Order: sequence, then structure tokens, then C-alpha cells
Amino acid sequence: MKKLRFPLLILGALALLLGGIVAYPSLDRFLSRNQMVPVQITAYDQTDKNVHLLSWGIEGQAAGTAGGGMCCVSVPKYWRPGLTFNLYWDYTASSEGSPPPQQTIVEIEKYTPENLGTLHLHFFPGHRVRAIVSNHSIASPFYPMGKEDRWPPWNVKQDLLNAWKENYHEMILMYKPTEEDWKWAAQWGLYKEEAMKNSPPARIKRP
Repeated sequence: MKKLRFPLLILGALALLLGGIVAYPSLDRFLSRNQMVPVQITAYDQTDKNVHLLSWGIEGQAAGTAGGGMCCVSVPKYWRPGLTFNLYWDYTASSEGSPPPQQTIVEIEKYTPENLGTLHLHFFPGHRVRAIVSNHSIASPFYPMGKEDRWPPWNVKQDLLNAWKENYHEMILMYKPTEEDWKWAAQWGLYKEEAMKNSPPARIKRP
């Protein structure tokens, strides 16, 4: 019996390893759970009118300007609950009484590897901040933000809605929206079934 102890220990270790791999949805996720991916940053100043410039920085990285973008910051390929980063910003107003500099810890909202593209920072009145990772534009119906936070000029554009309804098959090849994307689009009256019904299939030229 003593001779079997070492082989049994090896088998037990293999079982634990395989069990850890199986616990993840895919082998790719298991192997790359700590992989960091660079994304661009875009900031939106959705505060009141007396604030015309908003500067910010992330964990000592270079500052940016609201309404503009910079490259880059790294985020995990796979989102996890409690994913946060330190954020600080200040206000430069045209009149006296500008709010003092602010610093907070912002939680990045849930995203998928397919939606990696840009880290969108939204600054609202009351120093409220939302951090959204998405490869869709804020003007797109697929951008993961509800109507309550869509402020002009960053609302969903009617011409984009019409384009999706009329040219679904062409645009699907370009943007490849997920089922989660279609859930966001539904609040703007853009339904996948309706778009497919009203748009003939695109003629794809084969090489």
C-alpha cells in the first residue's frame, strides 16, 4: 500500500488541475484570466453648463479632456465583479464657484471580450461617474446605457436607427452585435426580428 501513495498523490494533483480548468467556461478563459488588453479612453462631460472643461487622469497616467480620447489604458480581457480603478479630475469653469478637484474609485461596468474597444468615462452632475467598456459609439442603439443617462448631443441618432432598420444585413457584417446588444437596442425601438424582416439579405461577393 505504501508504494501506491506517490502515484495517488500525482493523480490527485492532476484531478485538482483538471477540475480547475473545467470550472471555467472555456480553456481560453482559464489560461488568459489575467491577460490585460489595452483600450482607448474617451471622456464625456455631462455636467451642468457652467463647467466647460474637465480634466482627468487614471492611476498616474496622462490626463485627458472631456469629449476627447487618449490611448491607452489596460483592462482585463475578462470582466470580474469589483473591477475598479482610481480616478481623479478637476473642473475649470468660466465663472467663480467651480467645484473643487475630485477623486474617487470607479467600478467598471460589466463587459465581454467581444465588446473590448474603448473605455468610456461619463461625468454627471453631483460628481457621479460611470465607466463603460464598449466597442460601440455612444450614439449607437447598441451602446450599453439607458435613456436616463443619454444626454444631447450623445443621444441615439435617428439616422443610425434608420440605417440599421433598412440595411440590417450589411451592417451586421460590420458591427456583429450580440444578443445583449440587441436588448439595449430594443429600448429605442430597434428589434432584431423586425430589422431582418424588413431588409433583404446582402449580396456578398465571393473571391
